[in-house]
Amino acid sequence: MTGTWSFRRGDEGKERRGFTLVEVLIALAIIAIVLITCVRAQNQSIRLHQLSRDMTIATILARQKMGEIELAGFPELGEEEGDFGDTFPGFTWKTVVSMTPFEEARRTDLSVIWKEGTRERRVDVIAYITNTATE
Repeated sequence: MTGTWSFRRGDEGKERRGFTLVEVLIALAIIAIVLITCVRAQNQSIRLHQLSRDMTIATILARQKMGEIELAGFPELGEEEGDFGDTFPGFTWKTVVSMTPFEEARRTDLSVIWKEGTRERRVDVIAYITNTATE
């Protein structure tokens, strides 16, 4: 008796094409996780950029206002506040001039304040201004 024996596995003769539904769902889940992570990172980057920009503007405005106070001469004791007009809307300033142990010097506290959403942000500068006028 002559004969040929053939052993077949179940899938050996079939050609497999495409992806299964489970593979597609896993791929979509991975893509969704990656996209959500990228969007969150981008949003955080935008928020940090805005904060950095506002901090830079506030610092420049504080230096400018403190320069104006120093150029005006020996400051009077008390508090003042105001804004920077239409040029920098949303930014305000407040100064508090107080005594020091030395009669010839005054402590000047300057705050530049702005809103970021519901939070109030500020840049504070302290300067000691002396009376250089000769009598």
